[in-house]
Amino acid sequence: MKRKNPLQKISAFILVGLMALSTIMISSCGEEETEILIPVITGFSPISAEPGEDVTIAGTDLANATSVLFGTENAVIVSNTATQITATVPQNANTGKITVVTAGGTAVSQNDFEVIRVGAPLVNSVSRISALVGENVTISGTEMATVSSVQIGGVDATIVGTPTDDAVEVTVGDSPLGLSTITVTNEGGSTTTTTDAVEFYVIEIFEAFNDTFDGEDTQFSSGGDAEINAWGLNNDFETVPADYTPAMVPNPVDGMFYHIEGVSDLDDSGTYTGQIGHSQQDPGTFADFFTPQSDIENYYYNIQVNWSGIPADYDDVLAGLRLRFRGGNYDTDGDGSFTDELMEYRPTPSKLADAGYQPDENGWYSLSIRFDDFLDSGIAWSEYDIDQMTDFAIASRRDHAGEYSMSVDNIFITKGGPLSFPE
Repeated sequence: MKRKNPLQKISAFILVGLMALSTIMISSCGEEETEILIPVITGFSPISAEPGEDVTIAGTDLANATSVLFGTENAVIVSNTATQITATVPQNANTGKITVVTAGGTAVSQNDFEVIRVGAPLVNSVSRISALVGENVTISGTEMATVSSVQIGGVDATIVGTPTDDAVEVTVGDSPLGLSTITVTNEGGSTTTTTDAVEFYVIEIFEAFNDTFDGEDTQFSSGGDAEINAWGLNNDFETVPADYTPAMVPNPVDGMFYHIEGVSDLDDSGTYTGQIGHSQQDPGTFADFFTPQSDIENYYYNIQVNWSGIPADYDDVLAGLRLRFRGGNYDTDGDGSFTDELMEYRPTPSKLADAGYQPDENGWYSLSIRFDDFLDSGIAWSEYDIDQMTDFAIASRRDHAGEYSMSVDNIFITKGGPLSFPE
């Protein structure tokens, strides 16, 4: 028997190994990974159209779309590329988001697309910007004379009186709190507003705690040794103070208001010159109104305020809007002692202007500050014990030197949206 050369055996093993490696490489090359492309909608044009009209949707990774929806209605896709889709507005479409579905995922437009129906009503505005359930608001627009039904936040509202060509008055039904759409139906069809175009809120007022200063007793405290005059309610001026000037007490925005004035002393160690406080509430009073705590953006601190005597070039803190949390029962020993947590929003002239606030012709600002704007300290809302929230107030600041005054009115806390202040 002829024996194989050992070198031949080694060569055979090497050949077999190379063949196996080649097979593995060929196999792996044939299994290319497919990248998943998630679609994104960046915009659409036009922003409104009638059913049957074409709309161009722009974005990325839109190729091979399996469906396009206007609201909840499927649209016919006319053309489709990776960056653009043309689709026809469905006949039954209502105002809402545009959705594109591909193998990579789902894209939803940031803004609503408005469906226009010829002969249907068109809503231009709502007066007021917010209302409680059971209050009346006026919806203004076109084609209103034959309006037969109105819904706010998907809930029926009650039509009051007879609609006119350009307006219909309704009573808000049991609508959910918050920014709401409005659906108006007439003999020509229905139109639903977008929250981008028409801003309207259904709100709730914390009735246990508000202040209009209409004959109510109000607490006042001084923040230090600076000279303070608390004139109190403007209708309490039985005699005009000797140093009174018109600038001290601006024209009221609504009935009575509270007014303080004084001399701000930068050398004083206190942080405020005077504070308009409010009646103490029992711990737990706020708890039901402020749940869940994660919903902080739905709460608003509403106040009308007027400052005078502020230097023209001044751009520091004007006041401190305060939310106070007391540890345990407040002053149970009668010595004024308590543990105290304070959230404060500190407006400045430029801060108010950047937020879109401007004073009226008499200098009054109407402010609605969301509670999440109070968290400048970086402390999370959830870290505060709502059971121990007991009062809110406004403090005048001493960050500038000289004579000044501050008047306040209509302080309310609301849930769901800002307050519509009385005109």
